[in-house]
Amino acid sequence: MNDVITLPIGWILACIGGLASVISVLAGIIYSSLNARLAAQDKIIEHLQEDIARMAKGCGAKECHWLGR
Repeated sequence: MNDVITLPIGWILACIGGLASVISVLAGIIYSSLNARLAAQDKIIEHLQEDIARMAKGCGAKECHWLGR
């Protein structure tokens, strides 16, 4: 009825350390995947900005639709 369960402090510290390491690994994976996505989006944005700069110059014709934008 009054049985007491004792856990060694090493087990408790090992559980906390294991959980902390799992959380750290998952955070690293999420960070690297988001960083790769942002790098890919930056390349796309740079390409689009180059297209806009090129199109803003117009085609050279007097009636060019893009010349006045």
